[in-house]
Amino acid sequence: MNKTLLLSILLAANSGIAADTGINPTQKLVCVGRVEPVDGEIEVSSEMSGTLAAVYVKEGDWVTNGTVLAEVDAPREKAALDLALANLARVKAGNGKEEIAAAEANRDAIAAEAAFAESDYQRALKLSQQHVVSEDELEKKRQERDMLRKQVVSAEKEVEALKRGPLPEDIKVAKAEVESAQAAYDLRLVKAKSDGFILQLYRHTGDFVSLNFPTRILRMANTRKLQVRIEVDEQDVYRIKTGLVGEFTTFGADQPGGRLVVKTILPSFAPRRLFEPDSTARMDTRTLQVLCDITSDGQIYSGQRLTATFQTDNR
Repeated sequence: MNKTLLLSILLAANSGIAADTGINPTQKLVCVGRVEPVDGEIEVSSEMSGTLAAVYVKEGDWVTNGTVLAEVDAPREKAALDLALANLARVKAGNGKEEIAAAEANRDAIAAEAAFAESDYQRALKLSQQHVVSEDELEKKRQERDMLRKQVVSAEKEVEALKRGPLPEDIKVAKAEVESAQAAYDLRLVKAKSDGFILQLYRHTGDFVSLNFPTRILRMANTRKLQVRIEVDEQDVYRIKTGLVGEFTTFGADQPGGRLVVKTILPSFAPRRLFEPDSTARMDTRTLQVLCDITSDGQIYSGQRLTATFQTDNR
């Protein structure tokens, strides 16, 4: 059989297949990609350094936003909070009878000294008029009298303040100190920032975590909301458009695993990524990444590689 006859037979066979299936092979667009969470994966770290007092989740657990995942031992922050709370309680309680009585006794003692200083000054004043006491001595006694007068006024105000109780401003400051200490202490709790499954634990109870060099505690993702990220070769970009419907086959499977629709075309070329199932493919090919919604149920998992096939009108 010569080459011309063999080529004719192959062409006839291909034409027959196209006629039977109604699919023009040149209308197929085949891309590679992988499954990923819509919101991506999250690496969770602690917001303070210390030893993990507890890890409350295990791999495979489903958690909701705000769930406490782990706790860091924070003795210094706890001591600071206890001190701030004790100070607030003291400020709110005001002063006891003993403190007020002590302040009144101190005021009366200063007042007695001031009265004696006043009489001493008056006596010196009369003697100075008789030139018995010098002007310097008289000035010294006047200064002592004036100083004690001021101390009496200050002591009286102190008594009044103790009787009046805490000022609103003092309580406000004490509350602010408690809030600040509480916020610092709350950093010991490692919480989920979104809903998702715990995919991997990196640290366990008793392990040390650092803030200076952020230590990953776990990895999580909401794998109930999945999408497909595919790569379209540069020469086929003109054939892709939003809303285009196709089907996908997971790596290693014989039959299509579900349907998908093009949602977003990311407007930037990049080198081919590493999830190309074909290890012989050229890695220097420029591609456009496209995000697709999954429109049919199928047994797929985050990170799974697949091949997507679209029927296009472009030739």
